[in-house]
Amino acid sequence: MPIAPRRGPIALTYRVLVLPGVIAYLFAVSIVVLAADRFWLVDLLTFAWPYIIAAGSLLVVAALVTRRMKAIVIAGVGLTVALIPAADVPTARTSVATGGLKVLTANLFVENEEDPAVFIALLRAEKPDIVVLEETTARWEQALSAAGLYPYESSSDARERDAIKVFSSLPIRAETELKRAFTEERAYKQPLRMELDMRGKPLFLYAFHPETPRRLWQWRDRNAYLSAAADAVRGDLERAPVIVAGDWNTPTWSPFFRTFLKQAGLASTAGGWLQPATRFSQRIETVAYIGASIDHIAVSPDISVRARRVGPNFGSNHLPVIAELALPEN
Repeated sequence: MPIAPRRGPIALTYRVLVLPGVIAYLFAVSIVVLAADRFWLVDLLTFAWPYIIAAGSLLVVAALVTRRMKAIVIAGVGLTVALIPAADVPTARTSVATGGLKVLTANLFVENEEDPAVFIALLRAEKPDIVVLEETTARWEQALSAAGLYPYESSSDARERDAIKVFSSLPIRAETELKRAFTEERAYKQPLRMELDMRGKPLFLYAFHPETPRRLWQWRDRNAYLSAAADAVRGDLERAPVIVAGDWNTPTWSPFFRTFLKQAGLASTAGGWLQPATRFSQRIETVAYIGASIDHIAVSPDISVRARRVGPNFGSNHLPVIAELALPEN
């Protein structure tokens, strides 16, 4: 009776772990890329997309170690599919121009017990021209107003209604709550639209904070919020440059982020799949900022980006996003 050949550890690992793993990975990422725009739970996976891409990279390495062409090809295809969402994000042009406009957006977090002086010190150091804040409490609004850093600010009505607050070194010509039709019973959030005066010419600013999609109705309302805002932005683009900033509760890799940018005619100030988390878990922040990139600054095509970065921790469960922009001269 012939004796079956002994299988080495690499061959066993290939059969038991690597080949099933790369097949499952390709299937999973394909489902997300193809169906995230239709299914709530599938779209939620995009919040973890950088970690999913990292897992795909490890599978490619594992496949290479086994030297099995089937596993290598499947792992490579899976990773390529996972990279599609990042490659499909419209990204703003880079600029080396000096001067321009600096925008900072930050979710202050309603349970933030840190002294506002920490955040005020950040504003003094960064000197942003426009500050867009979410989850702003009366305590924070009063402290920031009393600091006297900005001559112009949005009304307290916007803060009381949606906890959004804007401070600006540019004069505010007009402030309006973007009216949209609600399809969800508990929905109430509206984007804040402001017309600023940029050297005698209009500049439109939209401050965002849609629902976090923890529940199905919130997911649907977030998507409706973005769609309604995109239509409004598209109309304003015909008149002047547009900046949209805030906590979008939508990761870079969600199809709804890409759809908004394309529908509105805007571009993200950040590109690529390797983006730092802007919303993180406070339970493990001493080890690493593990979370998702959901705080964004998007701009119209005539605005380019000199620099974009994530700022330091100031007591919130979000990190500030800072973009240095170059606006058209004419």
